[in-house]
Amino acid sequence: MRSRKTSVIFGGACFAFSSLAAADSAVSLGAEAGYRVDSLDWNVADTDGDPNVLSELTWSSLEIVQVKLNMDVTYRRIKLFGSAAYGKIDEGENQDSDYAANDRQAEFSRSNNRAGGEVADASVGIGYLFSGDTESGYQGYFMPMAGYSINRQDLRMTNGFQTIPATGSFAGLNSSYDAQWSGPWVGFSIGETDTGRALTLQLDVVFLKGDYEAEADWNLRPDFAHPKSFEHLADASGLTISLHSSYAFSNSWDFVMSLDYRDFRADAGVDRIYLADGTTITSPRFNEANWESMSFNVGLQWRPWR
Repeated sequence: MRSRKTSVIFGGACFAFSSLAAADSAVSLGAEAGYRVDSLDWNVADTDGDPNVLSELTWSSLEIVQVKLNMDVTYRRIKLFGSAAYGKIDEGENQDSDYAANDRQAEFSRSNNRAGGEVADASVGIGYLFSGDTESGYQGYFMPMAGYSINRQDLRMTNGFQTIPATGSFAGLNSSYDAQWSGPWVGFSIGETDTGRALTLQLDVVFLKGDYEAEADWNLRPDFAHPKSFEHLADASGLTISLHSSYAFSNSWDFVMSLDYRDFRADAGVDRIYLADGTTITSPRFNEANWESMSFNVGLQWRPWR
């Protein structure tokens, strides 16, 4: 469901970009690969609100190898752009804790498990360029911009190990939690090009206001339905800060580097539980979700039109 939505967005952007590739357009296509570290956590209260944190899940130190594709077209002062990224979680840790008293007191169950899964991101946007010579040999620009993005984390829990009570390893754990952050965003880009050295530096700051949706399959819970055991729905907001640099080593090719930081938060929302007997429990006791990500990428950019 979500992967189809991501493909439609990026495919539509590619069609729009290709239609604008004319003689008075500047076009670039890029491919990057890199290393990324993510963390995600969420917690819920009991259905009656007591305890105020009943269950809390944390995925931390998620080490990810990712690839990223970029495309943009500048037509006069209008810039259209899009990106898509996919990553595989190579290493990571998961903790699942349950509490009997408020404020994370009286922890009666904790498991520490292996984390795995996949991540994917897609974004499209439009901006308007303001540019001018800041001084001889330097070209500066500022671009307000807006767009839409989808960010997914499809997380897995395996290799179960029970820490509280300390019973050790247990077999069969293969649970999933698939989270998605989506919505419109606004932001700005500011940069400068040293035309003598063919070097460009660019800073992007983007603010998202949208939705958080997640679906889980708790495979070792016979009282839950499968493959959809529960879902979380909430409003979300996020900040993305990106630093880019590029060096033109030929008339058509650039070497590029990028550093991206994301900090997203989901507000209180709905925790909807699906039981094996067909019963559905809808509780307004989803407290929050938090996602943080840092990535570093290097790659090449091709400019068939300038």
